[in-house]
Amino acid sequence: MKKAKALLLPCAALTVVSILAFANNVVAIVNWWKMFIASGGNTEEMSAHAPGFLPWLDWSAVDYSAVTTFIPAIGLFFMTKSLLDIIRGKRVNGDDFPFFKGSDQLHIALGLFGTLWGIIVIGFFDLDSVSMADLMQCLHTALFSTLMAVVWVFLVDRPLVRPFFLKMLADTNLAEETDGDLTGAVDRLVARIGEACDSFAKHQKEYEAAMARRHDEYEALFESRHAQYEEEFEKRNRRFAEDFEKRHGEYAASFEKRLADYEKEFDARQKEYVEFFRRQLDELQKRAEASEAKLKAVVEAIHG
Repeated sequence: MKKAKALLLPCAALTVVSILAFANNVVAIVNWWKMFIASGGNTEEMSAHAPGFLPWLDWSAVDYSAVTTFIPAIGLFFMTKSLLDIIRGKRVNGDDFPFFKGSDQLHIALGLFGTLWGIIVIGFFDLDSVSMADLMQCLHTALFSTLMAVVWVFLVDRPLVRPFFLKMLADTNLAEETDGDLTGAVDRLVARIGEACDSFAKHQKEYEAAMARRHDEYEALFESRHAQYEEEFEKRNRRFAEDFEKRHGEYAASFEKRLADYEKEFDARQKEYVEFFRRQLDELQKRAEASEAKLKAVVEAIHG
């Protein structure tokens, strides 16, 4: 209780300052958009920085999506509220203390929104007059919002604020006790495990049936392809045999024809040779008879 009272005033003061910074940031954004629209997107006709209604807080208005100032404002507001609840003795649920359910997701979503908004704003500039300073301004909006969300959630909220406030809540015994009976949760868990087992068995049976069906289809396809291959092989073998027989017959007929022609030519040439030698023999015979007649005449002349 003493810690809560000691922290209430500084936390409330920081809350007021952060809310004023957020409001000043919103006013600066409105003023910047007024100048931006009036200049038609030409930043050369605008001032370097749009002022808010509190000049001493203009240093915090670097994010033209206001996420950088909104996140600590809402966080400090709920921290102050939680300190007031502890001081008043109000019992609270410690699951999301000192913030609210889904606060982490909201802060990360806000950081993402600031990043996207900083990128989207670039498209509204006049491309002929846009400068590196304008791009850095949009980059500040994109990066500062994301940086604030990450720093708040992962460096401030989770490791520092929540453990400290939960310890303070435990010291005051104001945390609401949850139902310690786990029977219902166990029953639901067992039911879900049973459903998961049934679903797994169902999927396993479906998988086995699908594998058996695919195996049968594969075997049927293999048998069909094998039968087609054998049929095609037999067809090609028959065509080859028929072609071979046909060519063999043509070759044999051609050979027989050539052989018959050769024999005819041989007989004709043989007859010519026989006739030639016969004439030669007849001529020699005549010459021999003539020589013999001359010799006979010479002998008769010698004896007579």
